[in-house]
Amino acid sequence: MANSSSIPTDDANKSILLQQLGTQLPNYATILDLTSNEITKIAAASTWFDYLLNSQEVAQNYSHAIFSLKRILRDGPANTDIALPSALALPAPPTSTPFSDIFGFVGPLITRIKKHPNYTEAIGKTLGIIAAVKPAIDTTSLQPILTIEIQGDHPVITWKSNGTSALEIEADHGTGVFSLLTIRMSSGYQDNTPLPAAGTAVIWRYRAIYHIHDEQVGHWSQVLEISVKGV
Repeated sequence: MANSSSIPTDDANKSILLQQLGTQLPNYATILDLTSNEITKIAAASTWFDYLLNSQEVAQNYSHAIFSLKRILRDGPANTDIALPSALALPAPPTSTPFSDIFGFVGPLITRIKKHPNYTEAIGKTLGIIAAVKPAIDTTSLQPILTIEIQGDHPVITWKSNGTSALEIEADHGTGVFSLLTIRMSSGYQDNTPLPAAGTAVIWRYRAIYHIHDEQVGHWSQVLEISVKGV
């Protein structure tokens, strides 16, 4: 089944599409009746979106380093060598003029290009605007892989959707029994269940299973355990 749009859903592939358009579109400006302003906007969109993705990654890495240092200072282990992370240094911004709603501009432009009498499938492949074909999901082998870390004293669970609609998460907060915690359509969930009594630690356990069209599919994940401390 083909995608409903040739614009990817994730930022990394959106950036690749913009880079491809920025590089290749000037070669087809004349035969596709594109204006110089449209070519300039595509080039600006590509450089600014790539710049912001890179800046976001740098900022996130710095934030993670600060968070890790905070945990060491707060919880130990004792006698750990303390090293401050390198100062945050963002890349230099582009010199072109940015504009908002990049893909609100790119989407209609791609539609117009595809309707142009000079458009061919070969041009579409060169520009990267032919929608990819999604392989069918093998629901018999689906199994979530969970990751977990403590943020703000509470567990935060992340996963990849792998083309599914949602993830059902169950938790055992030290009772020995799993019960429904949440059903999430996007990755990332902080378990804000009240913490154990101050000064005590309890093992919290999690498992999850994918949903497609509100039905469980595949296999339950492996059980993930984490020690949660009361504060």
